[in-house]
Order: sequence, then structure tokens, then C-alpha cells
Amino acid sequence: MKYKITTYILIFMLFTLISCRKNYTYDKVFDSNISYVENAPHIYLSNNPITIPIHINDKKEATEFLLYALAQNYINEDCLPSKKLILKSIGIFRQEHLAQQELEALYLLSEICKSQNDIDSVTTVIQDAIHTARRIDDKTWLFYLHYHLSKLYLSELNSHMFAKHQTLANKYIQEIDPCDLSLSTKILIAENFINLQQYRKCYEKLLEIESVISLQNAFYNKVKRLQGIALYKMQEWDSSIRIMEGLTNNENSNKNKFTCHSILSYCYYHKQDFNNAKKHKDLAIKYDIYNINNFEKIEFYDFCARLAEIEHNKEEQLKWLILLDDQHKDIIENINSQSLDKAIQSYTSRLEKKLFREKLKTYRFIVWGLLISLFIGFIIHIKKKKKQLLQIFALQQQIDSLEQLRNIKDEVRNFIFRDFEIAKKIAMLRATQQVQSAKFLKDLEKYHITKNNDLLDTHWEQFYKHINISFDGFYSKLRNEYPTLNEKELQLCCMLISNFKTEEIAAIWMNSIFSVHKYKTNVRKKINAPEGADIIAFLKEKL
Repeated sequence: MKYKITTYILIFMLFTLISCRKNYTYDKVFDSNISYVENAPHIYLSNNPITIPIHINDKKEATEFLLYALAQNYINEDCLPSKKLILKSIGIFRQEHLAQQELEALYLLSEICKSQNDIDSVTTVIQDAIHTARRIDDKTWLFYLHYHLSKLYLSELNSHMFAKHQTLANKYIQEIDPCDLSLSTKILIAENFINLQQYRKCYEKLLEIESVISLQNAFYNKVKRLQGIALYKMQEWDSSIRIMEGLTNNENSNKNKFTCHSILSYCYYHKQDFNNAKKHKDLAIKYDIYNINNFEKIEFYDFCARLAEIEHNKEEQLKWLILLDDQHKDIIENINSQSLDKAIQSYTSRLEKKLFREKLKTYRFIVWGLLISLFIGFIIHIKKKKKQLLQIFALQQQIDSLEQLRNIKDEVRNFIFRDFEIAKKIAMLRATQQVQSAKFLKDLEKYHITKNNDLLDTHWEQFYKHINISFDGFYSKLRNEYPTLNEKELQLCCMLISNFKTEEIAAIWMNSIFSVHKYKTNVRKKINAPEGADIIAFLKEKL
């Protein structure tokens, strides 16, 4: 008997241990070390010297290696750890259920894949990290990961996926208390203002961040670099030059050096200081310009072509125009692969290819020594075609924006319809099973399922806004067309168009079904509908 009891106790303890291991562990020491690395990576490395391991055997070695790799990457973004070691570390973190370490390691793995131009692997790694962040309900990481995915899809010109992940990133950031925002998250929010063309707001946010960090902070250079970009976008050339000149000697990664020198060359060009513009253009070219994103390439190639034109260097101008042409072709091909208006894209693609073929053909004749009169005619032709090209790209950007708005509107409608269905079910439950459903409704409130539901709280003004969004302004049209309808009759029409049944309306109003039928009769009289007619079908014909 004692043997059996002992066996059962051991089995129970083993089951308990296994169950506990399914939950992720929060490591406060690792969290404080991450803050240390972010605020002073140089000091962290000097105080924690390690020999880069050949093999990693346990979570202690994996964590030390991860912190070392992060500190090195913060100092120089081009410095990335061994892919083999980072994969081994991720395996250990998963085995030990260390979610924060796993997420940081997955971030480094995505950067390694990005440096290898393996975009598919980058997407897979970030999606894997999103899955982990969802399991621990870490909204800061979810914002961070969806934001980076949106940037990745934007660089690939996939407007649909960009809008999707940008919307998710905004959703998660709104759920985070502003007091709990990390420094890196605040910087990403400021960076997003540049994408939204809110340059002044971005600059002010960055000044606020700069005031609370030290020069040794891992993000200090990034904050100053973004300030320089925002000032350039606001056409404050001198201020942008002052910041970027101060950064050129402090940046370690090639990409960041390219950004600094390219912005400096643009600013000097606008100040008509062409010597300094050429100097920084040449310095930018020293760094790998072929690894920058599509938009930066177009801006830089176009700038180089214009600078060569000022210097009367036709061969140099032709070289940059060819690169610009190739980049535009890539963009057009990518755009044509997306689910936008095929006819407009096809027309745009053919027109742009024709324009660039004509430009290149004309420039070849100029290089080979055509007459000066033909050269002057070509310049006029270039200006005209360039204007047309800018108009076409402006049209394409408008189409992309409309597609994003349409997708977001569809998501809003889905959320509204979900609330309508919840309101129907709960209202009927309250009306028919008041005693039995009390505990069930209390549980729903505990999990915020009924919170902020406009129908359940009888927030009719907000409900009317949802009706306008979901049914193309139905409420506003109804009120303007039939001003004699009273408040109850307006509510009735709005619930009818949302497919509410008579008994569901009665439950929400907490009235009898007979009262609802009486209101329906009154509505038919006021809108001059035949007796017994379908109110909504009649209104759809009239409105």
C-alpha cells in the first residue's frame, strides 16, 4: 500500500514539473543586462570580456554569447554573430522556455538573413518571433516585429502586406501604456512619423528622446541620424548638415555611413555647393549602395544623374540613368505582380518602358557626338518626359493609398459586425434566461467581451457612426431624407439594416415584440411604404 502511495506521489510531482515547464520563464537578470547593453554597450563589453565560443552547451553560455553579440551589433550594425551559434542558442532558449532570450536571438537571426539578402528567411524568422511574442502576450515585441515586417514589405513594394502589418503594429502600440514604452519602441514610433511624412512631429519626438539618453547609449547615433533625415525632409539644410557632419566619424556600419553622406550630398546640392555635394556623393558610393532599399536607390541614382548633368559629364549621367531605368523597371514589375488595377498598371508599365527607351536612345546619340542643336532638343524632351513620369508615380502612390484604406475599412467593418453579433446573442440571453445566465455574463465581462459594445451600453451615437461606416452613410442619409422619424424609429431602421430580428430588437430595447411591430407600422407610414412592406428593401431603393 505504501509503495502505491509513493508511486502516485512521484507521478503527481513529475506531472507538476512538466506542466510548469510549459510556461515561459521571465528572467529579471537578463532584462537588466539588456538595459545595460542598450545604454552602454562599450562599457558592458569592457566589464564582461568573453572568448567567442566554438560550441554552446547550456543556457548560461548561450545567454552570455547573446548579450555579447547584441552589444557588438549595437556598436556596429554590420557586426553579426555566427549563424550556427545563434541557431544553437535559439534551440537552448526554447528548450529552457526563455522567451525574452529567444526573441532577442531571433532578431539577430533575422538581421543575419537580411545581410545575406535571404528575404524569405527573414519573413519566416520574424513570423516565428511573432508566434513566440503572442504566447507570452508581449505587446511591445508584437509592435516591434509587425513594424519591421511592414518596412520589409514596403521595401518589396507589397502594399497589401505593408498595410496589414502597419495596422497591426498601430493596434499593439495603442494597447501599451505610454509610461511602459521602451527606448527602442519610442525611436521606432518617431521613425514611423517619417514614413507618414510628419517630419516636424518626428523631429520633436527625437529631441525629447535625446534629452534623456547619454552619448554612450546604443541608440544615440540612430536618434541623431533620424534627426538629420527629418531636418533634410523639412528643407532645413544647414541644421541637417551640422548633425550629419558630426555623425560621419562615429558611424560604423556601411549602410549608416551611406545614409549620412548621401543626406549631406543632397543638402549641399540644394545649397548649390556642388563641390561638397560631389565630395559626399563620392564618399557615399564607397559604401555598398547596392544593398540599400529601392526608394533610396531611386533617390540616389536620380541625384547622381542630375549632378553629372551640372558637371556636363554625359558618360557619367548616362551610367546613372541606366541604373535608374533598371530600378524603375524592377519597381514596375513588382507593382504589376500585386492585386491592384491591372489595366492602369499595364498602361503605366508600357509607357514608362517606352519613355526610358527613348531617353537612352537619345543619350547614346548625344554621347556619340550628335549636333549641339539635337542635344538642346533632347534636354527639353527630358524635362517634359520627367514631368510625365512624376505624374505617373504620383498616380500609382494614390492607388496604393486607396488600396490600404480599403483594406483597413474592411477590417473595421468586420470588427463592427462581430460586436453586432455579440450584442444580439447577449441581449437575447439577458431577456430569456436572466437568472441562469448571470454567471455566464459576469465571465464575459471579466474577459472584456462585452466591454465597449455600443449596443449593450446603449451608446446610440457611437452605434450610428458604426452604421455609417458599415453601410455607406445609411444613418445620415435616413435622417436627412426623413426628418420626421423620431429617435426610436431611427434606432429601429439602423438595427434592421444590421439584420437584427424583431425579438433581438425587443431584447435590446427591453420592450415587447408587439411594441417593435408598432414602431415598424409607424415607420412605414412616415416613409410612405406599403403596408407590410420590407422597410429596408424600400429604403435601399429610396436612399
